[in-house]
Amino acid sequence: MTASEPDQAVPAATNGESEHAGLGQETHPEVLPATEPFRTMLRWLGLAEQTSGVILLAVILVLVLIQVFQRYLPGGGWAWTGEIARYAMVWATFFMAGYLLSRDQHIAIKVLDYFLPTRALGGVKLFGHALIAAICIVAVYATFDFVSHDRGQVTAAAQIPLAAIYAVVAFGFASTALRGILAIVLVDLAEIRGEPRTPS
Repeated sequence: MTASEPDQAVPAATNGESEHAGLGQETHPEVLPATEPFRTMLRWLGLAEQTSGVILLAVILVLVLIQVFQRYLPGGGWAWTGEIARYAMVWATFFMAGYLLSRDQHIAIKVLDYFLPTRALGGVKLFGHALIAAICIVAVYATFDFVSHDRGQVTAAAQIPLAAIYAVVAFGFASTALRGILAIVLVDLAEIRGEPRTPS
């Protein structure tokens, strides 16, 4: 290309995503409502979920390392380390489930995305998000029903109340259901109507 020739235009990214996202660039922006105060509330919710996930991953790392070192100590070590590490993994999963859904970053095999038109793909995504939201709402009800009938049971080693453990599970299901409904309203219906997605 000579200096006198105009620069060639770079093809626009499809589906609202950059073709090659660099470090720190968002390929899947978070689905957020445009109105306040709900937008700010969901941003803070996402930040709290990320923070909880990071803390729990650090807890898992520390406790697993302690378990490794305990093998070389007399007396068999502390049984509660393994139990808390397992529950921390469960908590991290449920704390992050809704946040990951809001960014479309759950593990998925995307086959239909490559050959379905935008409107048809929007219908498929709407069905998926509606199914997720419905299942999570039922799971929230079942979890709260279980917690309401709790008789003060605790875990075997760490003596953690089961009600506290299931409260985190209920939070995760509720957050995922909320994000599924938002995805339907703000993304899927817009794709079905052929409208561009509003930037978050």
